[in-house]
Amino acid sequence: MLKKIMVIEDEPVIGEMMCILLEMEGYEVISLGDTGLARLKLHAQEVAMVMLDLGLKGENGQSMCAYIKAQDDLKNIPVVLVSANQELEQITAEIGADDYIRKPFEMEHFLQKVNNYARLKSA
Repeated sequence: MLKKIMVIEDEPVIGEMMCILLEMEGYEVISLGDTGLARLKLHAQEVAMVMLDLGLKGENGQSMCAYIKAQDDLKNIPVVLVSANQELEQITAEIGADDYIRKPFEMEHFLQKVNNYARLKSA
């Protein structure tokens, strides 16, 4: 069974690129552009990790990460923030995300982080 990774990214080009990289690594990808649908799908499907953009339109990534980490059935899912925000490291620590990847990112660095966290949780 393929491990599922949820990508929450509202920039279509970046989201598509992330999905292609993940699928090439053998992951099943759930790609969403907003947090409303993501909340429903997170509770309905088991995922190995969440790749979460901070600068989403509507509800931001900080709020979504806080939601995930506050839910008993979701709190153990690794959340990796993906953003160009200059305060990304500090925000990651403040909201309890597991890690971060700064945009623009190198493909190898991105895949290394994904593989490290996806291994921690089997989907």
